[in-house]
Order: sequence, then C-alpha cells, then structure tokens
Amino acid sequence: VPVPAEYSVGEGYFYFNADMKFGVENESQLRMVSDFVTLLGRQTGFIPSIMIGSETADVRLKTVTSLPDEAYNLIVTSEKILIESAGDAGFFYALQSLRQLLRAGVVEGKKQNRTMEYKIPVMTVNDRPRFGYRGLMIDVSRYFMPKHNLLKIIDAASFLKINKIHLHLVDDNGWRLEIKKYPRLTQVGAWRVKRDEPFPNRRNQEEGEPVSVGGYYTQNDMREIIRFAALRQIEIIPEIEMPAHTNSSLAAYPELACPVVDRFIGVLPGIGGKNSEIVYCAGNDSVFSFLKDVIDEVSELFPSKYIHLGGDEASKVNWAKCPKCRARMEAEHIEHTEELQSYFMTRMSNYVRSKGKEVMGWDELTNSTLPEGAIIYGWQGFGKAALKAAAQGHRFIMTPARILYFIRYQGPQW
Repeated sequence: VPVPAEYSVGEGYFYFNADMKFGVENESQLRMVSDFVTLLGRQTGFIPSIMIGSETADVRLKTVTSLPDEAYNLIVTSEKILIESAGDAGFFYALQSLRQLLRAGVVEGKKQNRTMEYKIPVMTVNDRPRFGYRGLMIDVSRYFMPKHNLLKIIDAASFLKINKIHLHLVDDNGWRLEIKKYPRLTQVGAWRVKRDEPFPNRRNQEEGEPVSVGGYYTQNDMREIIRFAALRQIEIIPEIEMPAHTNSSLAAYPELACPVVDRFIGVLPGIGGKNSEIVYCAGNDSVFSFLKDVIDEVSELFPSKYIHLGGDEASKVNWAKCPKCRARMEAEHIEHTEELQSYFMTRMSNYVRSKGKEVMGWDELTNSTLPEGAIIYGWQGFGKAALKAAAQGHRFIMTPARILYFIRYQGPQW
C-alpha cells in the first residue's frame, strides 16, 4: 500500500549487506538516506556507508528533471539499485518503497545463533501518485493527542506516502494551539471537565466545576511538528473552526457570543446538547477582529498554503434572535441566515487570502454562496456536496464520513 503505478519483477535478488555503499548528489539527499540507513541499522544490525558524488555506489540517487513532481523510478538489478526522481519527494517515496520491499529471511542456524539475509527482488518500478492530495485528518480537539503520539502517526503516514496532515485544532471540546495575543484560549479553552460516560452522554460543565482533561500545543511544539513532518514530505494544514464548534474559545471569551445567550458557556465534554448551538456572533465586529488576530498568528506559524476554516454544522438559532445579527443582515441586505453564514465565511476567507493562503471548508458552505476560491471537503453522506461545489468551478476533496471516518464500523454498514 499504495500499489505502484507500474512495476515488473525479474529473476533474482539484490542483497543488502554491511559493505554496500549509498551514493547521493547533495546534502538534502544525504539527510534522507541517512534516515533510511539508520532505520535499516535497527532492522539489520548494520549501517551501510554514504558518499556524495559516487557513481559506483551499490545504491545510487540520480536527479532526472523530466519526471513529474513526486514521481520516481526504482531500478533494481542483482548488482545495483538506481533511484531516479526530479526532487526530494520522489526520492523519499522511493526509499519508502525500499523499506516496504525489504524482507528478512533465515539462511541457517538455530534460534539462538541464526543468520539472516536481507534482500529485495530484481524489479523495475515507475511510480507516480494518482492524487496530489493524499491526506489524513487528525482530530486533536475532541481528544487531545500529546506531541510524541502525533509525531509517531506522522512518521507512519509518511511510510504510506501520505503527503497532507489536516489538524483539527479547534472544536467545542478544546482549543489546542497557543495564540499569544489571546492566552485564555489555552488557559481556559484547552481544558474540560472529566466525564467517563460515552461521548454523546456526557453532561456539560457546570459553572465553577473544576476542569482537568485536555492540553494544547505551544507554538514551539507546533514548529517542531511542522519540521518533523516536512522532513517526511508532509504538509501540516491547520483548521481553525468557525463560526460553530467554538464553545472552547467562547468559554474563554464569552463576549464573542450573541448577547441573547443567557447560559454559562464552558468547554464541552461531549456533544453538548443545546450548548452546541452557541456560536460566534455574526453581528459583532469584535468577533472578526479576534479571528483576524488568530489568523495572523496561524498564517505566520504554518508554512502550508492552506488554512481550513471549518464552516460546518452552524446553528442559526441564536442568530435569528440576536439584535446584532439582525442589524448586520439589514445593513448587508441579507434575507436568510444561511446567507449570513456566507457573509461571515466570505469575510474571513478574504482575510485569509490577503495573507497569501488558500481557504478550505466543509461542505455546508455549499448551502449558500461559496467564498471565492474555497476548496470544499465533501464529508456528508457520500460526498455529493463536493460535486455540487465542483459544478460551480471549485476544487474539492472527497472525505465521505460513511466510508472514511474511523469512528465508523470498517465493514458492511448494517
């Protein structure tokens, strides 16, 4: 996994041994091959040498600029291995294919003193990705994942040639990224009450009840995660959810909710019932100032060309009653609250685009006028809303929950 685009297998094997040599062309290739031989050493007990500029090496990396981005050729004979690619991504994926191919076999000896051999078949692989976006979304908001666990998942994903990790950093259940201008986002918004019931059945936090479950990534943590992923050809895409799924930030800054909300706002330990209807006030300019400040820090921290703005499951219950939202609709000549969400998302999308980034969002954005250039994630049902966006000229990514979400039973749905 994944199956190469084209491959053929010949007769015989190439054998790995302690005397073999790797030849690279530059420092970037040297780093990748060094990581590969370190892993090889853990598996085999020997670490081959690496040389820059050697054309007589047993395993040689060669730049071929005519190959497409991320593509590679892997040519294995019984004597040599040649890896061809136009750049780092292809070389990295070729090395992952070598890892996947390498198998150990017992040659001779009893259990206490057996001899092992490490080999791959003589073969030719001409590989290129079918999809430019090969992604994994990790929901660190609903259940915080410590940095060391996240790094393990990124490492495993890179082995399978995944090239995008989408981090769901914000939801009702926790705000997971340090924002220096708004420290309460993590002081308050990253922590919830302890509840042991199944997620849908958890009672909401009561005012004054102590919180103990959660966590967040400092900006230095995130820089480390981004660097770790980049070395494995993975782009980290941040999601800053809006206008709904925001009880975590509203617990920290309740003045950003509609003034008609008359109940305590806390970080939700579960689905939240009516509290999940509490969203950012679309009529309050302070909300947009706050979110622009957040986007400023996010866009500076993340090298990714994408920022995901969420936009899903936004209740309009409070907007319909809120005098500030009604005033906004009147001033902007908006007739329906769905179009008020379009106003909200378009306003924030334009700001994201002003930072040189592209906007992503969930398929509820197709319920009203789509923000310019938005990339739509089709998650509901079997992703039909993504095709609706495509018909309007928008790029889309298929993320159908029934098929791809790990919370779903991995088999026949009955």
